[in-house]
Amino acid sequence: MDDFGIWLGTLGYALPELLGMGIALALLLTSARPGHGRRIGLIGLGAMIVASLLSVGLVIVQNLALRGDGAAGLSQAFAVFSLAHVALNVVSMGGLVTLVWGLCVQTQVGEKR
Repeated sequence: MDDFGIWLGTLGYALPELLGMGIALALLLTSARPGHGRRIGLIGLGAMIVASLLSVGLVIVQNLALRGDGAAGLSQAFAVFSLAHVALNVVSMGGLVTLVWGLCVQTQVGEKR
């Protein structure tokens, strides 16, 4: 039952971000005009969603490793988990930049053409 509480707490921590990205995905799919900018935005949002879900999974694996491994090899595992979190944050940042780039492209379509 303790593992379930950890998983539920981790999901509860990530739920607002996942909910916001789900709303953004629904808006992009239903309200945005089809075009190159929308496609770029969907790619960026997809990268953010994947990074967020992988981050939740990584936290769960990290908590299980802490519970099962004890102190043996914990410093090496901590370094690997830290690097993985940094990489996922970089992917999420890239997704955000891509999403905003798509927004800029989509809003400038009428002015350029």
